[in-house]
Amino acid sequence: MLLTTDSSRNWLLMTLAEQRLNSNHGRLVRAARDVPPLKRHVPIAGWGWTARDVLAHILAWQEEALRRFRDPHAHCLKREEIDAWNEAARERMEDLRWDEILARIEAAHEALKQYLSDEAPSWLAACTYRHYTEHTRTLLGLAQSPTTTVVPIAAQL
Repeated sequence: MLLTTDSSRNWLLMTLAEQRLNSNHGRLVRAARDVPPLKRHVPIAGWGWTARDVLAHILAWQEEALRRFRDPHAHCLKREEIDAWNEAARERMEDLRWDEILARIEAAHEALKQYLSDEAPSWLAACTYRHYTEHTRTLLGLAQSPTTTVVPIAAQL
C-alpha cells in the first residue's frame, strides 16, 4: 500500500496496482483527447486500425478484466487465441463513437478500482496498465504528427 493524499489533504491508502492503473489511464486519456478529430478514423500506417479502433480495443480489454474479476472461474485466453479475440472485439465495437468509447473507458476504469487489493491478479497488468502504455505511444504519435494541409483547388489555379 502507498500513502497518498486527495485534493482535501485526507490521507488515503492506495495499492500499487491502483497507482499504476490511475497513472497510465491518465496518460492514455490525455493522449486520446489530443488526437485531432480528422486523424481518429484514418488507418494507422502499417497497421490498418484507426485511433478509434485502438481505443475500442483498450475498452474491450478493460471489460475483459472486469469480466475476469466478476467471474473468478472465467476462461483466460491462451496466447494463440488473442488475435482472434482482438478481431472479434474490434468487430463487436465497430459502431461505437469516439466519445462513447472514452466515456466507457472512464466508467470501466472506475469499476476496476473496486477490485484492486494488495495482491492484484497476474493478468491485470496485461489487460490494463501495461496495455495502456503500449497504445498510449501510438496515440501520442498520432497527436504529435504533422497534419497534412490540402490546398483548395481554386487556390491552385
